[in-house]
Amino acid sequence: MSSTRAPELLGRMAAVVDAPLADSRQLAAVSGLLFPVLTLMVRLPQTMVPLGVLTTVGLVTGSPALGALCAGAVTFGSALCGIAMGAAASWRHRQLVLVLLTLLHPLALWWILRLLPGPDAPADAARLVPACLLAGLVLPQMGVVCRLRWLSLLCRDSREDLVDAALRHESVMDSLGTVLAAVLAGVVAVTLGPGAVLALAAGLTLVGTAAVLLHRSARLPPAALHYRPPLPPAPTRAARQHRRRLRELRLLPVVGTTALGALVGSMLGAVAVFAFSVDALVSVSWLYAVAGLTSVLAAVLGSSGAATGGLWNRWVVAAAASVLASMLLSIPDDSVGMVVVLALAGLTIGPGLVAVYEIAALVAPSARVTALTTVMTAGMSVGLTLGLVLSGWSGEHWGYRTAALFPVLSAAVGLAAALRFVHRWRRTAPPAPRPAGG
Repeated sequence: MSSTRAPELLGRMAAVVDAPLADSRQLAAVSGLLFPVLTLMVRLPQTMVPLGVLTTVGLVTGSPALGALCAGAVTFGSALCGIAMGAAASWRHRQLVLVLLTLLHPLALWWILRLLPGPDAPADAARLVPACLLAGLVLPQMGVVCRLRWLSLLCRDSREDLVDAALRHESVMDSLGTVLAAVLAGVVAVTLGPGAVLALAAGLTLVGTAAVLLHRSARLPPAALHYRPPLPPAPTRAARQHRRRLRELRLLPVVGTTALGALVGSMLGAVAVFAFSVDALVSVSWLYAVAGLTSVLAAVLGSSGAATGGLWNRWVVAAAASVLASMLLSIPDDSVGMVVVLALAGLTIGPGLVAVYEIAALVAPSARVTALTTVMTAGMSVGLTLGLVLSGWSGEHWGYRTAALFPVLSAAVGLAAALRFVHRWRRTAPPAPRPAGG
């Protein structure tokens, strides 16, 4: 019997590996070979800048809490920038605004470096934090730009059937961009110093944004897909209750991505406190890259749609696993143990991220998918800010074990949102549901 099942097992494994590649091939046929690569390249500064600020400020001032606060200011500013860019998606001069942000961002990073205190001077948090907030506000949120660009490309070629594939691709690029940016930040910080990470991020921002602006798809008008009909008027009490449930179904993915961001941010803050306690703050990027690497591997497999059950079931499983993995963060006493725990935690983040973004396309009307994913991305940045600041501050004052509690709390919130979504989904008939991974 085993010899009979062997070819079937190999076929399933090949399907799991090939499915994400099939998505990329289909999307490349619409956009060209260059654009999928650009969607990865332009994401690197969004992780490198907070990591560079965290390590640079933490090393110069000797305070991981101040480093976490400054990095949190960057991510919070980038969340506001993402919301603004999403709201201005149909604005006539949106390309000009993107150029302006791209030119201002290197200047903001230069200002941060100028404000860093000397060897014996005290740190001036009242000046550093606003400068970091400004650096986030002018950091172009290219994930938002890429998602909008995919909609325009798919609408141009009447390939609305690839919307889910584009969302899966973007989720995988989010994870892959995180790990590559962390590795780059680690290499540059060790060889050239933490300040060089910010210089490299500024250069990548200029080159990546210019490439996206010069790509032929930049000439396409903003598009809204209309392959699902809007909801009919709801004058009755039952229909109004139905609409309230649908609004909650759209709110819960935002809560889910915010919790995921808080999980990632609090893990980063806890790792910074851990690394500072062993005099290895510059290695934070390396440790963070471990979680990113396993996250992207799991995200690629999760994007195949080969997992059993629906998207909401995959979300619940990933959220429950993240609770268990985050509980292990308080155990390690050395770098080897921390690497193992971060690898396990990363395995739970990628599939959850992919599932939540696909759920957004499932529950939102077609004209609002872009708005919902933009709010979800901003929510993830806000959650990352809160997790980073709270875990970094508490870790400096009460020790690493205290900082390690915040990833557990964040993962628990994500699990609660996933369970609530399942509860509501089973009691609400969504408008024109489409099969997506289950």
